Amino acid sequence: MNSAIKNTLELSVSELSDSIKGLIEENFGYVRVRGEIGRVSNPASGHIYFDLKDNDSVISGIIWKGNASRLEIKPEEGLEVICIGKVTTYKGQSKYQIIIDKVEPAGIGALMALLEKRKKILEGEGLFSDNYKKSIPYIPTTIGVITSSSGAVIRDIIHRIEDRFPLNVIVWPVRVQGEKCPEEVIDAIEGFQLVDQSNIPKPDIIIIARGGGSLEDLWGFNDEGVVRAAFNSKIPIISAIGHETDNTLLDLVADLRAPTPTAAAEKSVPVKVDLSNNLLDINSRLKSSILRKIKEKTDRNKTINMTFPSILKIIQYPQQRLDNINLRISLSLKSTINHFNQKFVSIAKLLKKDILILKAQNKNEYLKSKFQFLKSNFQSFIVSRENKLNLSTGILTALSHEKVLKRGFSIIKDTDLKLIRSSKGLEKNQRLKVFFSNDDNIDVNVKEDKD
Repeated sequence: MNSAIKNTLELSVSELSDSIKGLIEENFGYVRVRGEIGRVSNPASGHIYFDLKDNDSVISGIIWKGNASRLEIKPEEGLEVICIGKVTTYKGQSKYQIIIDKVEPAGIGALMALLEKRKKILEGEGLFSDNYKKSIPYIPTTIGVITSSSGAVIRDIIHRIEDRFPLNVIVWPVRVQGEKCPEEVIDAIEGFQLVDQSNIPKPDIIIIARGGGSLEDLWGFNDEGVVRAAFNSKIPIISAIGHETDNTLLDLVADLRAPTPTAAAEKSVPVKVDLSNNLLDINSRLKSSILRKIKEKTDRNKTINMTFPSILKIIQYPQQRLDNINLRISLSLKSTINHFNQKFVSIAKLLKKDILILKAQNKNEYLKSKFQFLKSNFQSFIVSRENKLNLSTGILTALSHEKVLKRGFSIIKDTDLKLIRSSKGLEKNQRLKVFFSNDDNIDVNVKEDKD
């Protein structure tokens, strides 16, 4: 046996593993390793275990719980990254591994690939469909804003809302980049859903906003949890992430996207001054329309009244006719009675006294019955004529201009007492008379020429 081999120090398995571990850790400090993330494990301990691979090799990576919570980019299978950490060994299985402190995307291309993959998954679930978009209230009473408590974004939003339509603004401050951003944004979205209306007014709209930045800066708003929280929100959401050219998954799931935070404020409220002016204009046009209709009806009633003759002229002729009929009936009755009396006298001379008396009595009874018949018919005729006359008088009275005057209208005449039916033809300083229902009248002058 070779003496060199014979004299080699004998080690236990643990001693050998420790020696190798020390050797590796002494010769390898912090390293930057580029590769693609393979299988990812997230146990209840909070640590993250995954494989980092390329075309030929695989190395195990570990992120302890303390570092895992601070990562800006969460390990996802298929993502190309640069891991920064220390090489060490796991002597329990005699394998080497990297204890990772930081994970960076391997360029914009890696993030874009991950973003596109995530977008396709969420789009396939229907989270970006217009069918689920909620309408934005036209005039909200309270607006909730999720953004950083400092910086120009929140000031621009509040100032723009105050300029357009002052109302309640509730700010939920969050970090708008970094590893805590997604978690805080999710808490803010869900927190607004749980606001107790009795203590704090519940927002009618939620604005999620931040200024511009790189893809890495805006990455928190591409988080799957943020997207799902926005989708499940019962309150309409307006997204205003970055500049107009920036696009995030939150923009796709939001009920309305604004190119800038200022634009989000403009889209959330109308201009109060414009609304007031529109209402004043509508009120003015409505008032003018009502007055025009009243004038048209008034002029029409005046025209109708003028077409009717006066009540006196209407009832004079029927009254005269009735008087004539009454006189003729009275004369006829007297003439008939006289005729029969004379006839009775002439006949009585030719008859005996008893027969004459009998006949006279019969005639007298006949005459009495005729007289009662004529009297009854005459009275019925008189009553019928009086009823018709009273009905006609009532109708004419109701349609007379005097009744119209008593309802609050007036009649305008010129100095010759001719009725004025239209303003057309009136001359400036022309004198007119206005007649009212109490037989009172006043003189007025025309202020302008209506021709």
